[in-house]
Amino acid sequence: METLSTPSTQGANTPPAVISFINLRKTIGWLGMLLPFILLLVNYFINRTNLLNNPLFVNTKHSLPYTPGTAWKASISHYYYTTAGEIFTGVLIAVALFLFAYKGYPKKPGEKGLSDNALTTIAGIAALGVVVFPTAASNGIKDNLRTFISSDSAGIIHFVAATIFFVALSVLSMVNFRRTGDPTTFGKEKEHRIYLICGIGMLSCIILLALYSAWLYKIINLQKFRPIYVLEAVALVFFGTSWLIKGKVDVYYIPKMIGLMK
Repeated sequence: METLSTPSTQGANTPPAVISFINLRKTIGWLGMLLPFILLLVNYFINRTNLLNNPLFVNTKHSLPYTPGTAWKASISHYYYTTAGEIFTGVLIAVALFLFAYKGYPKKPGEKGLSDNALTTIAGIAALGVVVFPTAASNGIKDNLRTFISSDSAGIIHFVAATIFFVALSVLSMVNFRRTGDPTTFGKEKEHRIYLICGIGMLSCIILLALYSAWLYKIINLQKFRPIYVLEAVALVFFGTSWLIKGKVDVYYIPKMIGLMK
């Protein structure tokens, strides 16, 4: 269907619709990849500077003192309750809308599986489910700005929605992104190996996350390293990388520049 190209190939002769299509992929990729780090940095900055107790920003006469918790939360979903909560919901809603807008390529005769549009629609609905049903927190969240904690039932829906989100995007990366229109060249282009790695990486992170949450935490306690946050962040990096490559970002430029690739 298409081949990997560098940004320099997108010149004046490239149709505007193609440029918009490519930019949509880049936007989805950057939003997904940067989300965990933006949440951590914003929450850290607001807590460190004590902005929510500063009378220039908050009417301290009519509000209780804000006691910040640790900036590095147990999971990305926990940032819903923090000072970075609006970023969490805003980015996920934006990603969902972009996924709904992304039509991709129609299935060719003989191709198995779902179309690009079907998978991105499923992922978009799941992303909205993650927002509508916040994660539960059995131990509570001390610096909760939302004044409530989601129920365990809503937390289960949240986890299922997040799982569907990553599984749909994994399949999209491993299967759909590696289609070329010619079945004989499936998976044989230069970037196809990276799509496969990104898809497997997302699935692996979700499986490890589920295993740790179910029983591994009883065997080995890694809570101080925030394993759930780390696995979610890694999965989002795989997700973002896959879409950035599909958006024609030349991921080979930096390795070439430092001499790792010829």
